[in-house]
Amino acid sequence: MRRTTAARDPVAVARVLDQVAVLVAAGVPPPRAWTLVGGRPDDPSPAWQDVRVVLEVADRTGAPSATALRSLSAAMRRSASADRAVLVALAGPRASARVVLALPILGLALGTVWGAGALEVLLTTPVGWACCVTAAGLVAVGQRWSRRMVLWATPDGHVPGIELDAWAVALSGGGSWQAAETTVREALAARPADARPARPAGSARPAGSARAEADARLREVLDLSRRAGVPAAALLRAAAEDLRDDAAAAGLAAAERLGVRLVLPLGTCVLPAFVLLGVVPVVVGVLSSTVDGIR
Repeated sequence: MRRTTAARDPVAVARVLDQVAVLVAAGVPPPRAWTLVGGRPDDPSPAWQDVRVVLEVADRTGAPSATALRSLSAAMRRSASADRAVLVALAGPRASARVVLALPILGLALGTVWGAGALEVLLTTPVGWACCVTAAGLVAVGQRWSRRMVLWATPDGHVPGIELDAWAVALSGGGSWQAAETTVREALAARPADARPARPAGSARPAGSARAEADARLREVLDLSRRAGVPAAALLRAAAEDLRDDAAAAGLAAAERLGVRLVLPLGTCVLPAFVLLGVVPVVVGVLSSTVDGIR
């Protein structure tokens, strides 16, 4: 029976990987070990797709599976812990965004309470119709803007540094650097593309920046390994852990910045909508009643 829910939780996947690692270290062949734990998780989550890349590299190169599985388990636990910390930090900005988007409705209620024919102005005059349409458009833009800002700051579920983990496994199999590069590139190319929109440069873990950083760290480690004449696998795993630390720090920083950046849709879209629904109708109603009174 295949597991269908374990991979929904990265920590649950890590537990499965630990179980398989123990069985393999005890002498159980990897295919049999996966069967005993219920099969490889069948899940499209980004974290599991990253893990599959490394497992595919291990299968192709014949690298020691137990070591690779333990390394992946630790990486998933660490990444999941960092993601949870970021989500906790995002709770405040998310709540603030929902409250801010309700301000125009509050403006409409206040305009009605204040009287002066505000509701009548909104419903029966061209000025009121224009205010309603414009305010609705501004709120829609502000809502979409806020959601995208929150999305950009939300962890994408990937395991940072997984390319370096794949290289470490490939080189553990005893092959050449050229063969390792070919194997890793083929495994990465088979990974499903991320369906999320591209992130701007200032957001947490921009995809292009993360790949560039991983490639730079890879070249640095391989060069050091060549000059020192030592195996690169351990150095690559340490570099992958460094990338995960950097990604966790960047995620928390992005969550903190989000609370400030949400002021942009507030000032640009939501507050003008509040004025259009809560202030303009009252002013128009007061002026209309004043003119009628003078007449």
